[in-house]
Amino acid sequence: MAHSYSHLYGLPTTGLRFFTVYGPWGRPDMALFRFTAQMLKGEEVEVYNRGEMIRDFTYVDDVVEGTGRILAQIPEPSPEWDPADPRADISSAPFRLYNIGNNQPVRLLDFIAALEQELGSKPV
Repeated sequence: MAHSYSHLYGLPTTGLRFFTVYGPWGRPDMALFRFTAQMLKGEEVEVYNRGEMIRDFTYVDDVVEGTGRILAQIPEPSPEWDPADPRADISSAPFRLYNIGNNQPVRLLDFIAALEQELGSKPV
């Protein structure tokens, strides 16, 4: 939708995608807080996909820093855009999309193991 507005009206638009943000005042439904609470209560930790999925955990301060850096960059149409050979990383519109992450994905089972070690508690 943002790209369409950028294309149709020349409106510079930047999209930001955050990856599993954690830190103080985090959402209680996020894995870090939910799993910790479950372990401390001796409850079963609910794991899907046999724990094989990976997540890129990003500390909130890093998200703030990345957002601040991007604010100063007003998107412009890319002169390299070729409609005959479109690419996802450039656009004919003044539009950009950035992933804000840690770039070090962690397997869910490794994440749970780290929590176990830090809490001295094993999930049921």
